[in-house]
Amino acid sequence: MSKGKEFVKDTIVTAILVDGGFYRRRAYARLGDKSPKERADELESYCKRHLNEKIYGIQTSHRLYRIFYYDCLPVSKNIYNPLTKKQVDLSKTDTYKWATEFFDFLKEKRKFALRYGQFA
Repeated sequence: MSKGKEFVKDTIVTAILVDGGFYRRRAYARLGDKSPKERADELESYCKRHLNEKIYGIQTSHRLYRIFYYDCLPVSKNIYNPLTKKQVDLSKTDTYKWATEFFDFLKEKRKFALRYGQFA
């Protein structure tokens, strides 16, 4: 280590909670359109950056317990569109496919736990 720069790995174990719907909308608005894999990698990197901070001028790294990702599964119903007067199968939309792939990539990541709510 260089002179004057200290780095400490402390004993604080951190759990990170992510509001998935909010994150996906904000990430799209701020960082643009990305593939499900790119967005999952981006979320992992973003969360892990929060584990490092300066405390009294000393760079400190916390241990990660788990990242809890909360979201609803995409809707797969058939709905009636009153404008086009046709049935729409939501499970065949690009949004459904993207979200499903995104969740699959998150499931593969170490330290991620997905928690699904229900859309009423």
